[in-house]
Amino acid sequence: MKYIILLLLIFISCDNPRKNYKMNSEKKISRENVIQNISVLRKCGFFEKFEKLSDKEVFGRLHSNRIDEYSKIFEKKYDPGMELDEFDLACLDKRKMIYLDLESDVCAENNVYVDVIKMFSTLSNGSFNPRNITEKWQSPSGPITIEFDLDDEIIKFNPKYSDDWLDSKVFEVCKEKIKAKKTRIIECLGESEYGYGQNIAFMRLTEAEQKNLEDNYKYKFRE
Repeated sequence: MKYIILLLLIFISCDNPRKNYKMNSEKKISRENVIQNISVLRKCGFFEKFEKLSDKEVFGRLHSNRIDEYSKIFEKKYDPGMELDEFDLACLDKRKMIYLDLESDVCAENNVYVDVIKMFSTLSNGSFNPRNITEKWQSPSGPITIEFDLDDEIIKFNPKYSDDWLDSKVFEVCKEKIKAKKTRIIECLGESEYGYGQNIAFMRLTEAEQKNLEDNYKYKFRE
């Protein structure tokens, strides 16, 4: 079981599919650069729970959390380091960012749509609170019915079956309901207008925070 968890942890660490870029880059990321990126991200609303800490203290807390997380998996002390670029750092804040693979092992047993809806609930920072989320499959190849309670409304939709791939309908539904709560969720495409291949990234940002990321990292976004 721990090996499965390890694979998932490595997968969600944001090193894929950006890993080829990182492997081809010989430049190391210094501690000073990581702290500088933490400072920029904090100005964009990231790591709010550490608002009373300095940038260096936030670095230490994030590093400590990573050591704890990996050590539990390996069942011994393990330090994964903190050589993270700004994107990897942003991924550590689940209340500000979602990054996932569209090929997510979607099947009747895995409740992937339920998990994605919960991710958006966390991303919304409390404005989107779905309850009683269910994912029902009439057969291993669908039809699929997703249903949840939201305020005084029952939300129901039917994502298309596409082997083990997510249907983007789940993103559309969650974003629409979050937008109705005056919370702004946008897709981050990184430095390329083509995004991250079969992966997708969403951030909760104000217009000012988006502008800050555009200015500092040349990121592009899509509503």
